[in-house]
Amino acid sequence: MEKTGSKLPLFAVTMGDPAGIGPEIALKALTSQSLPDNCGIFIIGDLGVLEHSMRFAAPWADLHEMTSAADFHPGRVNVYNMKQVEVTDFDRGKSQAICGIASYNYLIKGIDLCIDKTIAGIITNPISKEALHLAGIKYPGHTEILADRTGTKDFSMMFALENVYVAHVTTHVSLKQAILQVTRDRVLLNIRLLSQTLRQLGIANPRIAVSGLNPHAGENGLFGDEEAVHIAPAIDEARRTGISVSGPYPPDTVFMRAFKGEFDGVVSMLHDHGFVALKSRDFEKGVNITIGLPIIRTSVGHGTAFDIAGKGIASEASLIAAIRTAHLLWKNKMLLL
Repeated sequence: MEKTGSKLPLFAVTMGDPAGIGPEIALKALTSQSLPDNCGIFIIGDLGVLEHSMRFAAPWADLHEMTSAADFHPGRVNVYNMKQVEVTDFDRGKSQAICGIASYNYLIKGIDLCIDKTIAGIITNPISKEALHLAGIKYPGHTEILADRTGTKDFSMMFALENVYVAHVTTHVSLKQAILQVTRDRVLLNIRLLSQTLRQLGIANPRIAVSGLNPHAGENGLFGDEEAVHIAPAIDEARRTGISVSGPYPPDTVFMRAFKGEFDGVVSMLHDHGFVALKSRDFEKGVNITIGLPIIRTSVGHGTAFDIAGKGIASEASLIAAIRTAHLLWKNKMLLL
């Protein structure tokens, strides 16, 4: 794919696992009237799978197979055809090795197009971690693939919903491992990455709260000492560098306070502290953002939803929100150049 000479920024949406809801919500989103103006968006995936998904998702879609970035056609659903799978190669609604390979290759293509500046950013549809494993691809998810491919050492997973942004100190590891990973350095890194990203999103002086690890944030050492040994020192250091940060706060109340407007962002110690709070509030509109990367990457806030794949009922709301967030990150990045 050649670099485009147009001033129109291009974003790529990866199709995700072909057996999940990615193909259908990609079609729904790219035929929506809710997409941002002044940019182009195309799908990296398989044309045949998308043509089949049109029947129950978006029969009105006008597909165009791209040959290069310069071949982008406004007003049509543009597809960079990776030719990985046909609809007869897999069963919808199941984790399969062939789909794990395909979804991995869609992602790698998107990352590489970002690295060589052919596109402004990527928006990813859900993949199956089990399918990756069946294919022999030893990554726990998108985030680690992105970091490895871009050579990024310091990164984190952030979830955005209703103007509240949550960075996660630990993500896809066992609870036992996660507790050991809550260290001063990791907490401090997440505070800094969250602050930088919120500024990039247009928040001039972001107010950041840091949650505790233990019930009641340790209750002054009664329920654990991680708050005193690791979390509070990280907060103190971040505050000394000019970041508006406070805590540690009990994890069962800090998210409620953020949604009431007290904080712009929260640093969560555990994957499920942050995601349970956010997804319980609104499962459909959340956006996942990998922060710390040299490229822009956003994602839907849900999984492959194998149980409803192919039924035409999957919501494209999170994907549209992810596209709009990627465009906002790009616009603010351009203002800083």
